[in-house]
Amino acid sequence: MSDDKAKKSAARFSRFDVTVWLVAALLLTAIVLVSYIGSPERAGATVAYLYPAYGGIQNIWMMPVNDSASAMQLTNTPGGVWNFSVSPDGHFIAYAVRDPQTTLNDLWLLDLRTRQTQQLTNCVAENADCRTPEFQIGGKVIAYERQTVNTGVTSGTGAIRIWLLDLTTQPYSTRPLSEDSQLIGHSPQWSADGGTIAFFSADIANPGVLVYNFAPSEGERTLKFIPGSNGSVGTLAPNGKQLVFPDIEQRPDRIASYLKIADLDGLQFRRLTPESEPAEDENARWHPDGQQLAISRRYLDDRFTQGYQLYLMQASDGSVEPLAVDAQYTHGFFDWNRTGDKLLFQRFALGVADAKPEVWWRDMTSGDIKRLIENAFYPRWVLP
Repeated sequence: MSDDKAKKSAARFSRFDVTVWLVAALLLTAIVLVSYIGSPERAGATVAYLYPAYGGIQNIWMMPVNDSASAMQLTNTPGGVWNFSVSPDGHFIAYAVRDPQTTLNDLWLLDLRTRQTQQLTNCVAENADCRTPEFQIGGKVIAYERQTVNTGVTSGTGAIRIWLLDLTTQPYSTRPLSEDSQLIGHSPQWSADGGTIAFFSADIANPGVLVYNFAPSEGERTLKFIPGSNGSVGTLAPNGKQLVFPDIEQRPDRIASYLKIADLDGLQFRRLTPESEPAEDENARWHPDGQQLAISRRYLDDRFTQGYQLYLMQASDGSVEPLAVDAQYTHGFFDWNRTGDKLLFQRFALGVADAKPEVWWRDMTSGDIKRLIENAFYPRWVLP
């Protein structure tokens, strides 16, 4: 090859190489830009919820608490989303997608930074219903409910069991929490340190909460049973050492609910709702500090309201102060953010025709209470 031809060839390759590198750089820049623009952190304090509660198929939406105009739909499933949870870092949502034909659910994962989705389970094909995903603190393990459905000659459903899904394996692996087939239950809940999981026993003959410790200390049992008849798992303390749960008692004029606290080390119990208090306590959620709880309460004396109101309770002595009290509403599902300075909750107007559930939040620093959206439910914090 002559020197002129070699120079021309080198020039062509040089221009080609530059073009390739330029295109690659532009693509990389675009990916980074899209990831930055789509990053949840840019929106500040953000919540996810199911919408609409009525009049359509429920899907997951997301909204910054200070910018309702920026609400966006995250999923668009024809059968709807049954429920979901958000990873502790706010980057992922695990959700149960209902199959329109079978009404069974499979678990999917949404990356909030890239908006990419991937299927996590193959439950519908395996004649099973999988729902209620809950992230462990590290975001690498998901606990969920799995129930086998018999579609053969003898139709019926099996018992609900808790399964674990490991996101660190490829492909993702999933297995029962325990090989004991008699260990059945629903509504899994992790402790904040990720070492303990609680769920409500599905054994009708022996109702209560089961608490599973993944790394018990010497002489400690892996599985502990907390008797209770309310049907709710309650709320596991951040350190996994205490459980606050609702129980029921027979009063002269009614069956009423009240809160109990269990010391899981010694399996000792005490009443958290003062016996002298003319009130019903229905639900609770530990504050991240492990010292306080948000509770739903209804007084039965001159402070009576038809619906449950929200209060902040001290775990040490059961004293309370109001968080959201409005006799026109009843209050239900609520969720603390990771830092404990904001509380999400659900409200429903009483005595109002065609009322729909509403999502509200309280700023614990200022005390301000604001409505986020109507006709929505099951709110969860994405970012604090």
